[in-house]
Amino acid sequence: MDKKKIINISIFAVILIAGIVFRLLYLHTDIWYDEACSWFTAKQSFPMGIMDNLLHLDLQHTPLYFFLLHFWIKLFGDSEVAMRTLSLLFGIGTLPLVYIATKKITNNKIALFSLAISAVSPLLVLFSAEVRMYPMVVFLVVLSLNFLIDFEQTKSTKSLVKLVITNLLIPYTLVGGILYNVALWGTYVPYLYSQNKKDFFKYIKGLGAEIVGLIPYFILISYYAKMRSVFVISHEGELAFFHIVDVIRNFFGATIVKNIYWPSFDPYQITFLFAMLVVVPCVYFVYGYIQGMKKSDGFLSVLYKLFILSFCLSIVFSMFQVNIFTVRYILYLVTPMFILAIIGLFKTLPQKHVERFLVVFILACGIFNYFNARDFKVLKTLAFKTVRLESDKLNLGVDDIVIMPFGADAPYYFRDLYSPRVFDFDLHKELRNPYNTHFYDEKQQKDIIERQALTIYDAVMSNNVFSRNFFDYFTKNVNETVPKGRYVLIALYGSDADNITDIQTLRNSIPGDYVIPARKLEIMFKKFLCDVSVMLNMNFVPVKTFRQDNYTFFLYQKVK
Repeated sequence: MDKKKIINISIFAVILIAGIVFRLLYLHTDIWYDEACSWFTAKQSFPMGIMDNLLHLDLQHTPLYFFLLHFWIKLFGDSEVAMRTLSLLFGIGTLPLVYIATKKITNNKIALFSLAISAVSPLLVLFSAEVRMYPMVVFLVVLSLNFLIDFEQTKSTKSLVKLVITNLLIPYTLVGGILYNVALWGTYVPYLYSQNKKDFFKYIKGLGAEIVGLIPYFILISYYAKMRSVFVISHEGELAFFHIVDVIRNFFGATIVKNIYWPSFDPYQITFLFAMLVVVPCVYFVYGYIQGMKKSDGFLSVLYKLFILSFCLSIVFSMFQVNIFTVRYILYLVTPMFILAIIGLFKTLPQKHVERFLVVFILACGIFNYFNARDFKVLKTLAFKTVRLESDKLNLGVDDIVIMPFGADAPYYFRDLYSPRVFDFDLHKELRNPYNTHFYDEKQQKDIIERQALTIYDAVMSNNVFSRNFFDYFTKNVNETVPKGRYVLIALYGSDADNITDIQTLRNSIPGDYVIPARKLEIMFKKFLCDVSVMLNMNFVPVKTFRQDNYTFFLYQKVK
């Protein structure tokens, strides 16, 4: 083995090890709500229990990741580390694929730089240990890119079969992954038609098989679309230009925002450090991508168009409020866009200039990852586990109940036999579904679809709990199950506690049903809290109220 090859293998190994080490920093981290939802879905029976949860409670995700996590949990358990390890394998497995794919379309130097940036990118590092489908779909898209390059270079049936199978798995892993498939069809098919008709028809056969394989997917998302079209409340807000800026900032910056899961609404504090670590890298990588797209032709040009089209399709779908435009839903674009941006930079700027920039960027990312992992662990604990920690301090046990309007549908930290029971009522998911019998009476289920505002208005203005069904469900599962002398702990997350009010104040704030659409969630949440207070006061007395971390707690004791 010659010296040059030994050096190359050594550099590859060092980068890979660094990527693994950075990802391991997030392994021993508490899980947050979305990850708890992954656990709850995956722990259902295979396959019907998982599908039942997706079809009746989740109403947005495709099942492949949950199927895989189900069997992973059976083999290795459901601890945070065990579940994160599955994602970690996909996150680490992506790295060599990045090197292989990049080297097929360019040179070894660019392949190593692409590998290094994928190894230290704060966004990719953080999500590589997330108990969600995102690391898996990133892996599949880079794998698809490899097989696409293979087919382009060899036109072999073997590479086409691999490509079709991989592309089939993507939408079944992430519901929005179909945008990658659509973008690929829209860019590669016309290119292939212009190059070679024989290869075009060969690819079309594979594409036909792919579309047939996606028929269950299209049936599933059609069902989701139908159900979501009648949702009483929705969290998909309007797309703002700043959301696009925020995605680019987190894609290409050497740092990421604290709450990476949702679009940021706070204005950036433009400091010198922010400019150097975020603005400058974003300018470089966006410039590199644009220049690469301008200066490339043939198949490489197709790749640039493929990923920018997928990015644009995500924006379009967000404009129509089909999904939220946030980094985690399009995380699979980060790695290919980095590769293509680096190629563009080397095509445009002096080699030494690009090398210096990339080295500094890689070092900055590495430093950020080290410190961010420590801070992120604290944020994860504050976001979800705090409720269990506080219930333990209060010595709550199996005779007690915890009411969590946020997160009750995924009680991960209350899964052991000796923990308090969680009242099975996640406010957002229960309220949004008009066919839900836990909250809506039979008449309300019909009326809330046809005359939503008036139905909610009438319920708030009545002298009763929102519905008889809710009264029966709550009293049966809370009032009648807690023994005398035991406790109910209400845990309100973040600003949710601001919705506490008395019923008369709530009614006075609603001059008519015409204000309901603009304030729907707020009004229904306040009514829910008023009703819970009334029903608890039938058998309980308040003991104390306190704040801890991100939560406001209300402790009640049963007296009769």
